[in-house]
Formats: sequence, C-alpha cells, structure tokens
Amino acid sequence: MKLLHDWLDDKLEELGQAGYENDTSMFEKHADLLRAQAAADGYDVSELNELCGGDIAAFLRDRQAAMNEADMADKLADDDA
Repeated sequence: MKLLHDWLDDKLEELGQAGYENDTSMFEKHADLLRAQAAADGYDVSELNELCGGDIAAFLRDRQAAMNEADMADKLADDDA
C-alpha cells in the first residue's frame, strides 16, 4: 500500500487542474470524492484530513489558487518575451 501522501499526489494528478474554478461546491464534491476513494483504498480518512491541513476542500481551493497563479505568471512571462 502506498503512503497516504503518495496516494494523494496521484489522486490530485488524476483530478487535474479544473481551470479557474471558483465554485466552492466543486471543491466540496472533490473533497467528498477523495474521502470516499481513500476509504475504499483502505486509508484512514482522518489521516487524509490531517494531511490536508484539517479541511480537504480548502486544501483543494488553495492548491487550485496556487496553480492558477503560476499559470498566470507563466502567461505574463510569455507575453513579455
């Protein structure tokens, strides 16, 4: 069985980047999906919650915001080139 951190990395890659999504309900749905998948794969959901800083949906929102920010910085750099 993979370490939970590695499992989460794989699942986040599968979810991909949802774009510039600001819909809170989408992050909640993804959090619910991750909880269900973790339980089905034999992981302790409370450990997943802890790994995500106590709030899986907020973790996903923060991750998305960081990815969007990085994408925007890349686009600005391309425009300057």
